[in-house]
Amino acid sequence: MKKSFNLLVLTSMLLASSASFADDAPFDVNMHIEQGVGVVQLQAVTDQVVLTGFNINRGNCKSKLGGIYPLPLTFKYGQGVKLFAFSCSVKEVVLTTNQGSFTYSFR
Repeated sequence: MKKSFNLLVLTSMLLASSASFADDAPFDVNMHIEQGVGVVQLQAVTDQVVLTGFNINRGNCKSKLGGIYPLPLTFKYGQGVKLFAFSCSVKEVVLTTNQGSFTYSFR
């Protein structure tokens, strides 16, 4: 009984910490498919954030930043950009910003 209670407490703590981590992330990230290509849509949810790098599926996915924008890119609240993932199923996106690195998972 004590073991299951400890597991419940640990699980609750992990969920609470991941929820607060998600609240601190500077981008909302959504993924969809357009004409057979994975599209990861980033939208800033903070007043100013600088995107300095990204990778999809731990670097195992050929990807490209939408448009002709070079990194680093600065975003204000509500601004965004698309990342295109070619020939892979997007499972994870890591964004590197001036506020730290943030991992987004899609399962």
